Amino acid sequence: MEGGRTTRRVFLERGAKIGAGLGFLASGLGAAAGRRVIGANDRIRVGIVGCGGRNAGLVRWLWNASKPANATAIAVCDIWKQKREAMAGAVRELFGVAPRVYPYLSQTLEDPDVDALIIATPDHQHCGQLIEAVKAGRDVYIEKPIAMTMDELNAAYDAVKETGAIVQHGTQGRSDAGKEAARKFIASEKMGKLIRVESWETLYTPYWNGYVGPEKESDTDWKAFLYNTPDQPFDSDKHGAWMGYREFSTGPIGGWMSHFSDFVHGTTGCGFPVSAVAQGCIIAPTTDRRRTCPDTVTALLEYAEGFVTMFTTHFGSSVSNESTTFFFEKGVMRTRFGHAPGAPVLSGDGSDHPEKIQAPITLETPPTTPHMQNWLECIRSRKAPNADMEAGYKQGVAVLLADLAYVTGRKMLFDKAKRMIRPA
Repeated sequence: MEGGRTTRRVFLERGAKIGAGLGFLASGLGAAAGRRVIGANDRIRVGIVGCGGRNAGLVRWLWNASKPANATAIAVCDIWKQKREAMAGAVRELFGVAPRVYPYLSQTLEDPDVDALIIATPDHQHCGQLIEAVKAGRDVYIEKPIAMTMDELNAAYDAVKETGAIVQHGTQGRSDAGKEAARKFIASEKMGKLIRVESWETLYTPYWNGYVGPEKESDTDWKAFLYNTPDQPFDSDKHGAWMGYREFSTGPIGGWMSHFSDFVHGTTGCGFPVSAVAQGCIIAPTTDRRRTCPDTVTALLEYAEGFVTMFTTHFGSSVSNESTTFFFEKGVMRTRFGHAPGAPVLSGDGSDHPEKIQAPITLETPPTTPHMQNWLECIRSRKAPNADMEAGYKQGVAVLLADLAYVTGRKMLFDKAKRMIRPA
Protein backbone atom coordinates (compact mmCIF):
# COMPACT_ATOMS: atom_id res chain seq x y z
CA MET A 1 0.00 0.00 0.00
CA GLU A 2 1.30 3.44 -0.93
CA GLY A 3 0.45 6.78 0.68
CA GLY A 4 1.23 9.08 -2.24
CA ARG A 5 1.24 11.84 0.35
CA THR A 6 3.01 15.18 0.00
CA THR A 7 4.77 15.88 3.30
CA ARG A 8 3.35 18.56 5.58
CA ARG A 9 6.58 20.59 5.40
CA VAL A 10 6.67 20.61 1.60
CA PHE A 11 2.95 21.42 1.41
CA LEU A 12 3.18 24.37 3.80
CA GLU A 13 6.37 25.74 2.21
CA ARG A 14 4.72 25.62 -1.20
CA GLY A 15 1.66 27.38 0.16
CA ALA A 16 3.73 30.17 1.68
CA LYS A 17 5.69 30.69 -1.54
CA ILE A 18 2.56 30.78 -3.70
CA GLY A 19 0.73 33.01 -1.22
CA ALA A 20 3.51 35.57 -1.22
CA GLY A 21 3.44 35.75 -5.00
CA LEU A 22 -0.32 36.06 -5.19
CA GLY A 23 -0.35 38.69 -2.47
CA PHE A 24 1.78 40.82 -4.78
CA LEU A 25 -0.57 40.15 -7.68
CA ALA A 26 -3.61 41.19 -5.70
CA SER A 27 -2.15 44.32 -4.12
CA GLY A 28 -3.34 47.73 -5.21
CA LEU A 29 -6.44 46.51 -7.01
CA GLY A 30 -9.22 48.99 -7.63
CA ALA A 31 -12.17 48.95 -10.00
CA ALA A 32 -11.22 46.90 -13.05
CA ALA A 33 -10.12 49.13 -15.89
CA GLY A 34 -11.19 48.52 -19.44
CA ARG A 35 -14.36 46.52 -18.79
CA ARG A 36 -16.78 47.12 -21.65
CA VAL A 37 -20.27 48.21 -20.67
CA ILE A 38 -22.47 45.60 -22.33
CA GLY A 39 -25.80 46.97 -23.45
CA ALA A 40 -29.07 45.08 -23.72
CA ASN A 41 -28.47 44.31 -27.40
CA ASP A 42 -24.69 43.86 -27.32
CA ARG A 43 -23.27 40.39 -27.89
CA ILE A 44 -21.07 38.99 -25.09
CA ARG A 45 -17.75 37.90 -26.61
CA VAL A 46 -16.09 35.00 -24.81
CA GLY A 47 -12.54 33.62 -24.83
CA ILE A 48 -11.87 29.93 -24.12
CA VAL A 49 -8.80 29.40 -21.90
CA GLY A 50 -7.66 25.79 -21.65
CA CYS A 51 -8.56 23.51 -24.55
CA GLY A 52 -8.73 20.12 -22.89
CA GLY A 53 -11.63 17.79 -22.27
CA ARG A 54 -13.48 19.94 -19.76
CA ASN A 55 -13.67 23.01 -21.97
CA ALA A 56 -14.82 20.81 -24.85
CA GLY A 57 -18.01 20.34 -22.84
CA LEU A 58 -18.21 23.93 -21.60
CA VAL A 59 -17.93 25.29 -25.15
CA ARG A 60 -21.00 23.28 -26.06
CA TRP A 61 -22.79 24.69 -23.01
CA LEU A 62 -21.79 28.15 -24.25
CA TRP A 63 -23.21 27.34 -27.66
CA ASN A 64 -26.48 26.12 -26.08
CA ALA A 65 -26.73 29.40 -24.18
CA SER A 66 -25.51 31.63 -27.03
CA LYS A 67 -28.91 32.45 -28.49
CA PRO A 68 -30.93 33.16 -25.32
CA ALA A 69 -27.99 35.06 -23.78
CA ASN A 70 -26.75 36.70 -27.03
CA ALA A 71 -23.16 35.46 -26.69
CA THR A 72 -20.45 33.93 -28.85
CA ALA A 73 -16.90 32.54 -28.63
CA ILE A 74 -14.27 34.63 -30.40
CA ALA A 75 -10.93 33.34 -29.05
CA VAL A 76 -9.22 30.17 -27.85
CA CYS A 77 -6.08 29.89 -25.75
CA ASP A 78 -3.81 26.99 -24.78
CA ILE A 79 -0.06 26.42 -24.52
CA TRP A 80 -0.46 22.99 -26.18
CA LYS A 81 -0.48 23.52 -29.94
CA GLN A 82 -2.56 20.53 -30.97
CA LYS A 83 -5.18 21.19 -28.29
CA ARG A 84 -5.71 24.83 -29.21
CA GLU A 85 -5.93 23.97 -32.92
CA ALA A 86 -8.54 21.30 -32.18
CA MET A 87 -10.55 23.73 -30.04
CA ALA A 88 -10.36 26.39 -32.75
CA GLY A 89 -11.91 23.86 -35.14
CA ALA A 90 -14.66 23.01 -32.67
CA VAL A 91 -15.50 26.68 -32.11
CA ARG A 92 -15.55 27.30 -35.84
CA GLU A 93 -17.94 24.39 -36.34
CA LEU A 94 -20.29 25.44 -33.52
CA PHE A 95 -20.32 29.22 -33.92
CA GLY A 96 -19.60 29.54 -37.64
CA VAL A 97 -16.60 31.85 -37.26
CA ALA A 98 -12.85 31.26 -37.06
CA PRO A 99 -11.72 32.26 -33.54
CA ARG A 100 -8.53 34.11 -32.72
CA VAL A 101 -5.92 31.67 -31.45
CA TYR A 102 -3.48 32.47 -28.63
CA PRO A 103 -0.95 30.33 -26.77
CA TYR A 104 -0.94 32.49 -23.62
CA LEU A 105 -3.52 34.04 -21.32
CA SER A 106 -1.68 37.37 -21.37
CA GLN A 107 -2.22 37.61 -25.14
CA THR A 108 -5.92 36.82 -24.74
CA LEU A 109 -6.25 39.56 -22.12
CA GLU A 110 -4.61 42.03 -24.48
CA ASP A 111 -7.41 41.46 -27.00
CA PRO A 112 -9.89 44.32 -26.39
CA ASP A 113 -12.74 42.41 -28.04
CA VAL A 114 -12.78 39.64 -25.40
CA ASP A 115 -15.35 40.50 -22.73
CA ALA A 116 -15.25 37.34 -20.62
CA LEU A 117 -13.32 34.11 -20.19
CA ILE A 118 -14.14 30.47 -19.54
CA ILE A 119 -11.08 29.10 -17.72
CA ALA A 120 -10.67 25.31 -17.56
CA THR A 121 -6.94 24.85 -17.04
CA PRO A 122 -5.05 22.59 -14.58
CA ASP A 123 -6.09 23.14 -10.97
CA HIS A 124 -2.84 24.76 -9.82
CA GLN A 125 -3.35 27.57 -12.34
CA HIS A 126 -6.93 28.53 -11.43
CA CYS A 127 -6.41 31.20 -8.77
CA GLY A 128 -3.53 32.99 -10.47
CA GLN A 129 -5.32 33.09 -13.82
CA LEU A 130 -8.56 34.24 -12.20
CA ILE A 131 -6.69 37.13 -10.57
CA GLU A 132 -5.02 38.07 -13.86
CA ALA A 133 -8.35 38.01 -15.68
CA VAL A 134 -10.39 40.10 -13.23
CA LYS A 135 -7.55 42.61 -12.89
CA ALA A 136 -7.74 43.01 -16.67
CA GLY A 137 -11.47 43.78 -16.46
CA ARG A 138 -12.85 40.41 -17.55
CA ASP A 139 -15.72 38.42 -16.11
CA VAL A 140 -14.88 34.75 -15.61
CA TYR A 141 -16.37 31.27 -15.54
CA ILE A 142 -13.74 29.37 -13.53
CA GLU A 143 -13.57 25.60 -13.14
CA LYS A 144 -13.34 23.90 -9.77
CA PRO A 145 -11.56 23.27 -7.53
CA ILE A 146 -10.74 26.92 -7.13
CA ALA A 147 -7.55 26.72 -5.03
CA MET A 148 -4.59 24.65 -3.87
CA THR A 149 -3.83 26.77 -0.75
CA MET A 150 -5.65 29.23 1.52
CA ASP A 151 -3.21 32.00 0.58
CA GLU A 152 -4.18 31.85 -3.09
CA LEU A 153 -7.86 31.36 -2.27
CA ASN A 154 -7.85 34.51 -0.12
CA ALA A 155 -6.00 36.47 -2.82
CA ALA A 156 -8.47 35.41 -5.50
CA TYR A 157 -11.48 36.25 -3.32
CA ASP A 158 -10.09 39.71 -2.59
CA ALA A 159 -9.34 40.36 -6.27
CA VAL A 160 -12.85 39.43 -7.37
CA LYS A 161 -14.45 41.55 -4.67
CA GLU A 162 -12.27 44.59 -5.36
CA THR A 163 -12.82 44.50 -9.12
CA GLY A 164 -16.53 43.73 -9.10
CA ALA A 165 -16.07 40.94 -11.66
CA ILE A 166 -18.92 38.51 -12.34
CA VAL A 167 -17.42 35.12 -11.50
CA GLN A 168 -19.25 31.82 -11.85
CA HIS A 169 -17.64 28.67 -10.42
CA GLY A 170 -17.90 25.37 -12.25
CA THR A 171 -20.09 23.72 -9.60
CA GLN A 172 -23.01 23.43 -12.00
CA GLY A 173 -25.16 21.64 -9.44
CA ARG A 174 -25.94 25.13 -8.07
CA SER A 175 -28.17 25.68 -11.09
CA ASP A 176 -29.72 22.20 -11.13
CA ALA A 177 -33.48 21.82 -10.69
CA GLY A 178 -32.91 18.96 -8.22
CA LYS A 179 -30.77 21.21 -6.04
CA GLU A 180 -33.50 23.83 -5.95
CA ALA A 181 -36.13 21.23 -5.02
CA ALA A 182 -33.89 19.92 -2.24
CA ARG A 183 -33.20 23.46 -0.96
CA LYS A 184 -36.88 24.33 -0.70
CA PHE A 185 -37.72 21.06 1.03
CA ILE A 186 -34.90 21.34 3.58
CA ALA A 187 -35.99 24.91 4.36
CA SER A 188 -39.49 23.63 5.16
CA GLU A 189 -38.07 21.57 8.07
CA LYS A 190 -40.73 18.90 7.46
CA MET A 191 -38.24 16.08 8.15
CA GLY A 192 -36.97 17.55 11.39
CA LYS A 193 -33.31 18.13 12.20
CA LEU A 194 -30.62 17.41 9.61
CA ILE A 195 -28.05 15.13 11.22
CA ARG A 196 -25.69 13.97 8.50
CA VAL A 197 -25.09 14.04 4.73
CA GLU A 198 -23.15 11.21 3.07
CA SER A 199 -22.04 11.01 -0.55
CA TRP A 200 -20.21 8.46 -2.67
CA GLU A 201 -18.46 9.09 -5.99
CA THR A 202 -16.59 6.10 -7.39
CA LEU A 203 -15.24 4.58 -10.59
CA TYR A 204 -13.61 1.32 -11.54
CA THR A 205 -10.71 3.18 -13.19
CA PRO A 206 -9.36 6.58 -11.97
CA TYR A 207 -10.79 9.35 -14.13
CA TRP A 208 -7.33 10.74 -14.88
CA ASN A 209 -6.13 7.49 -16.48
CA GLY A 210 -7.56 8.34 -19.90
CA TYR A 211 -5.53 11.51 -20.46
CA VAL A 212 -2.45 11.48 -22.69
CA GLY A 213 0.14 14.26 -22.71
CA PRO A 214 2.04 15.91 -25.59
CA GLU A 215 4.27 13.60 -27.62
CA LYS A 216 7.22 15.99 -27.34
CA GLU A 217 8.11 19.08 -25.36
CA SER A 218 8.13 21.26 -28.49
CA ASP A 219 4.36 20.73 -28.79
CA THR A 220 3.78 22.80 -25.66
CA ASP A 221 5.37 25.23 -23.18
CA TRP A 222 6.37 23.04 -20.25
CA LYS A 223 7.52 25.91 -18.04
CA ALA A 224 4.22 27.70 -18.58
CA PHE A 225 2.43 24.47 -17.62
CA LEU A 226 4.43 24.27 -14.37
CA TYR A 227 3.20 27.80 -13.58
CA ASN A 228 3.80 28.37 -9.85
CA THR A 229 5.30 24.93 -9.07
CA PRO A 230 9.04 24.11 -8.87
CA ASP A 231 10.95 23.55 -12.10
CA GLN A 232 11.41 19.93 -13.23
CA PRO A 233 12.20 18.07 -16.47
CA PHE A 234 9.45 17.67 -19.06
CA ASP A 235 7.09 14.81 -18.26
CA SER A 236 4.41 14.01 -20.82
CA ASP A 237 2.34 11.99 -18.37
CA LYS A 238 2.23 14.79 -15.82
CA HIS A 239 1.23 17.24 -18.53
CA GLY A 240 -1.64 15.05 -19.70
CA ALA A 241 -2.74 13.29 -16.50
CA TRP A 242 -2.04 16.20 -14.15
CA MET A 243 -5.24 15.43 -12.21
CA GLY A 244 -3.46 12.42 -10.74
CA TYR A 245 -0.41 14.32 -9.45
CA ARG A 246 -0.18 16.11 -6.11
CA GLU A 247 1.91 18.96 -7.56
CA PHE A 248 -0.99 20.09 -9.71
CA SER A 249 -4.16 18.77 -8.08
CA THR A 250 -5.79 17.72 -4.83
CA GLY A 251 -7.14 14.68 -6.67
CA PRO A 252 -10.71 13.52 -5.99
CA ILE A 253 -11.03 15.81 -2.96
CA GLY A 254 -10.86 18.86 -5.21
CA GLY A 255 -12.14 17.18 -8.34
CA TRP A 256 -15.23 15.61 -6.78
CA MET A 257 -15.74 16.70 -3.17
CA SER A 258 -15.95 20.32 -4.36
CA HIS A 259 -19.26 19.41 -6.06
CA PHE A 260 -20.58 17.59 -2.99
CA SER A 261 -19.65 20.33 -0.51
CA ASP A 262 -21.10 23.07 -2.71
CA PHE A 263 -24.31 21.03 -3.06
CA VAL A 264 -24.60 20.79 0.72
CA HIS A 265 -23.92 24.51 1.11
CA GLY A 266 -26.44 25.42 -1.57
CA THR A 267 -29.23 23.18 -0.28
CA THR A 268 -28.87 23.83 3.46
CA GLY A 269 -27.76 27.48 3.47
CA CYS A 270 -25.17 26.56 6.11
CA GLY A 271 -22.03 28.48 6.98
CA PHE A 272 -18.43 27.36 6.62
CA PRO A 273 -17.28 23.94 7.80
CA VAL A 274 -15.52 24.28 11.15
CA SER A 275 -13.36 21.16 11.16
CA ALA A 276 -12.29 18.14 9.12
CA VAL A 277 -10.62 14.77 9.49
CA ALA A 278 -9.64 12.67 6.49
CA GLN A 279 -7.88 9.46 5.56
CA GLY A 280 -6.67 8.39 2.15
CA CYS A 281 -4.29 6.10 0.33
CA ILE A 282 -3.30 4.60 -3.01
CA ILE A 283 -4.63 1.05 -3.04
CA ALA A 284 -6.78 0.41 -6.12
CA PRO A 285 -5.36 -2.14 -8.60
CA THR A 286 -6.53 0.12 -11.47
CA THR A 287 -4.26 2.99 -10.34
CA ASP A 288 -1.11 3.79 -12.30
CA ARG A 289 1.58 3.89 -9.60
CA ARG A 290 3.29 6.87 -11.25
CA ARG A 291 0.39 8.99 -10.04
CA THR A 292 0.54 10.47 -6.52
CA CYS A 293 -3.03 11.58 -5.72
CA PRO A 294 -4.96 9.23 -3.41
CA ASP A 295 -7.41 6.90 -5.11
CA THR A 296 -9.31 6.16 -1.90
CA VAL A 297 -10.42 8.94 0.48
CA THR A 298 -12.95 9.48 3.24
CA ALA A 299 -13.37 13.02 4.60
CA LEU A 300 -15.62 13.97 7.52
CA LEU A 301 -16.51 17.67 7.91
CA GLU A 302 -18.37 19.23 10.85
CA TYR A 303 -20.63 22.28 10.52
CA ALA A 304 -21.67 24.74 13.24
CA GLU A 305 -25.34 24.11 12.38
CA GLY A 306 -25.02 20.73 14.07
CA PHE A 307 -24.58 18.27 11.23
CA VAL A 308 -21.65 16.50 9.58
CA THR A 309 -20.87 15.49 6.01
CA MET A 310 -18.99 12.42 4.90
CA PHE A 311 -17.51 12.19 1.41
CA THR A 312 -16.18 8.84 0.25
CA THR A 313 -14.43 8.19 -3.03
CA HIS A 314 -12.63 5.14 -4.31
CA PHE A 315 -11.45 3.54 -7.52
CA GLY A 316 -11.29 -0.14 -8.33
CA SER A 317 -15.08 -0.48 -7.99
CA SER A 318 -18.01 1.66 -9.09
CA VAL A 319 -20.37 0.41 -6.36
CA SER A 320 -22.45 3.25 -4.80
CA ASN A 321 -21.35 5.69 -7.49
CA GLU A 322 -23.22 9.00 -7.81
CA SER A 323 -25.22 8.74 -4.58
CA THR A 324 -25.98 11.26 -1.83
CA THR A 325 -28.13 10.77 1.26
CA PHE A 326 -29.39 13.43 3.69
CA PHE A 327 -30.24 11.94 7.10
CA PHE A 328 -33.03 13.62 9.10
CA GLU A 329 -34.94 12.79 12.28
CA LYS A 330 -37.93 11.54 10.26
CA GLY A 331 -36.17 9.76 7.41
CA VAL A 332 -33.86 10.42 4.51
CA MET A 333 -33.66 12.35 1.26
CA ARG A 334 -31.71 10.68 -1.54
CA THR A 335 -30.26 12.33 -4.66
CA ARG A 336 -27.56 11.62 -7.14
CA PHE A 337 -24.18 13.35 -6.83
CA GLY A 338 -23.97 17.13 -6.35
CA HIS A 339 -23.02 18.06 -9.91
CA ALA A 340 -26.30 16.60 -11.27
CA PRO A 341 -28.48 15.63 -8.29
CA GLY A 342 -31.72 14.92 -10.15
CA ALA A 343 -35.11 14.73 -8.45
CA PRO A 344 -34.78 14.12 -4.67
CA VAL A 345 -36.59 11.08 -3.23
CA LEU A 346 -37.90 11.13 0.36
CA SER A 347 -38.52 8.09 2.54
CA GLY A 348 -38.82 7.10 6.20
CA ASP A 349 -35.90 4.69 5.94
CA GLY A 350 -33.88 4.37 9.11
CA SER A 351 -36.26 6.34 11.32
CA ASP A 352 -38.59 5.23 14.14
CA HIS A 353 -40.08 8.71 14.49
CA PRO A 354 -43.92 8.56 14.73
CA GLU A 355 -44.20 11.17 11.96
CA LYS A 356 -41.82 9.50 9.54
CA ILE A 357 -42.74 9.28 5.85
CA GLN A 358 -44.63 6.05 5.19
CA ALA A 359 -44.13 5.77 1.43
CA PRO A 360 -41.38 7.16 -0.83
CA ILE A 361 -42.08 10.58 -2.35
CA THR A 362 -40.27 12.07 -5.36
CA LEU A 363 -40.10 15.85 -5.16
CA GLU A 364 -41.16 17.95 -8.12
CA THR A 365 -38.31 19.91 -9.67
CA PRO A 366 -38.90 23.55 -10.67
CA PRO A 367 -37.63 25.04 -13.95
CA THR A 368 -34.15 26.59 -13.65
CA THR A 369 -31.74 28.46 -15.92
CA PRO A 370 -28.69 26.42 -17.09
CA HIS A 371 -25.45 27.25 -15.29
CA MET A 372 -23.64 28.79 -18.28
CA GLN A 373 -26.66 30.85 -19.29
CA ASN A 374 -27.02 32.09 -15.72
CA TRP A 375 -23.43 33.40 -15.83
CA LEU A 376 -23.94 35.15 -19.17
CA GLU A 377 -27.18 36.76 -18.03
CA CYS A 378 -25.44 38.03 -14.89
CA ILE A 379 -22.63 39.54 -16.97
CA ARG A 380 -25.30 41.68 -18.58
CA SER A 381 -27.30 42.46 -15.42
CA ARG A 382 -24.28 42.63 -13.04
CA LYS A 383 -26.19 40.53 -10.53
CA ALA A 384 -24.52 37.71 -8.56
CA PRO A 385 -24.59 34.36 -10.41
CA ASN A 386 -25.69 31.13 -8.74
CA ALA A 387 -22.14 29.93 -7.93
CA ASP A 388 -20.57 33.32 -7.22
CA MET A 389 -17.29 34.01 -5.43
CA GLU A 390 -18.96 33.65 -2.03
CA ALA A 391 -20.04 30.12 -2.93
CA GLY A 392 -16.68 29.40 -4.55
CA TYR A 393 -14.78 30.56 -1.49
CA LYS A 394 -16.88 28.37 0.79
CA GLN A 395 -16.42 25.20 -1.27
CA GLY A 396 -12.74 26.14 -1.62
CA VAL A 397 -12.42 26.18 2.17
CA ALA A 398 -14.16 22.80 2.46
CA VAL A 399 -11.79 21.23 -0.07
CA LEU A 400 -8.65 22.69 1.51
CA LEU A 401 -9.79 21.77 5.02
CA ALA A 402 -10.26 18.13 3.97
CA ASP A 403 -7.08 18.08 1.88
CA LEU A 404 -4.92 19.44 4.70
CA ALA A 405 -6.45 16.89 7.07
CA TYR A 406 -5.44 14.18 4.59
CA VAL A 407 -1.95 15.63 4.02
CA THR A 408 -1.12 16.14 7.70
CA GLY A 409 -3.01 13.19 9.15
CA ARG A 410 -4.51 15.55 11.74
CA LYS A 411 -7.85 17.14 12.53
CA MET A 412 -7.91 20.61 10.97
CA LEU A 413 -9.92 23.69 11.96
CA PHE A 414 -11.05 26.68 9.88
CA ASP A 415 -10.66 30.08 11.53
CA LYS A 416 -13.17 32.29 9.73
CA ALA A 417 -11.98 35.53 11.33
CA LYS A 418 -8.35 34.97 10.35
CA ARG A 419 -9.22 33.21 7.05
CA MET A 420 -6.82 30.39 7.80
CA ILE A 421 -6.72 26.65 8.46
CA ARG A 422 -4.80 25.31 11.45
CA PRO A 423 -4.38 22.02 13.33
CA ALA A 424 -6.84 21.30 16.13
